[in-house]
Amino acid sequence: MATEWTINQQFTLLERAKRSADGKKILPILDVMDQRGVPDFLRDVPYFPANQGLKHRIIRTTSRPTSTRRSFYSGVSRTITTTQVEYENVVLFEQRSEIDEDALDTIENPKEARRQEDEGHIAGIMEDFVNACFNDAGTSGGAEYINGFKARLAALSYPGYSTTSVPFVWDNGASATRTSLYIVQWGSQACHCLYPSGIGAARGSMFGIEARNKGKEKITQSSGSLAVYYGYVSQFKKWGGLAINDYRKISRVANINATAGGSNDLDEDILIRALNHGHFDPRATRIYVNPYLKSQIDIRAKDKGNVQWDIANVFGKPVPTFWNIPIRVIDETIITASEDAVA
Repeated sequence: MATEWTINQQFTLLERAKRSADGKKILPILDVMDQRGVPDFLRDVPYFPANQGLKHRIIRTTSRPTSTRRSFYSGVSRTITTTQVEYENVVLFEQRSEIDEDALDTIENPKEARRQEDEGHIAGIMEDFVNACFNDAGTSGGAEYINGFKARLAALSYPGYSTTSVPFVWDNGASATRTSLYIVQWGSQACHCLYPSGIGAARGSMFGIEARNKGKEKITQSSGSLAVYYGYVSQFKKWGGLAINDYRKISRVANINATAGGSNDLDEDILIRALNHGHFDPRATRIYVNPYLKSQIDIRAKDKGNVQWDIANVFGKPVPTFWNIPIRVIDETIITASEDAVA
């Protein structure tokens, strides 16, 4: 596929001028585009190798054998455990930074310019992966997509409703400005992320991201052109997939009002039902919300009589909890406040 080139894809003279006070030295950049909660999510997630290369095969039970109540001289019916098979994709997220060699060689601190570019690419690839874990619409789009939490938890189903099959999606009742809360247990028998077994977990790199300095490479000026130049190239890769082994260990409370103080704000009673009807181990479980729901939670927690909410230390910093389950705040661009109704 031909590459479409735009001014924002290159380290242009205009971009260089914006980053410099005198045209000679690149100044520090304040990154104000970071998406909240992305590093925390990636710290929560355990990684395991995919068992079939770029596919991960999950075999789970669908029924157990039923016993025969046998009397003397009567037979026993033949029994079997039945299973189902599900496949999860392992996807490559990749970025490539190209900077004309003379754009760097003519400034005083070229290493700082490359470092800034590298950090921006690493942050972007982290955010893309977390966004995919929540919002990818499923593998029907091809091998480069995963089945995100939102797609797996797309229809109401819970005990007492007309549909009662797992995974459970609970209805908080909001008719407009809706958002959701996700409950996820992490672990080898619950939920985890994937990487190809041949590469290791990106060989121990931070959050599974490989950043490679490719040195100088010959770069084609644009699609359809034979003109070339040489530039400094950095390559960034992250392999990732999402495996749900046990659908009783994920849940969603959907249709929550996202505007503070309105009707159908987060109902703690529904959250309690979701936790009790799921098979969650609090030690490995996280509750994921956006800032709108975090505000509702903080307002509830300020009531000293509300003993369900508390504060705990997770990875050395205070984190709000519900029934000792840590609550993680994910950016509202990932868990949005403008969801379609879940029915």
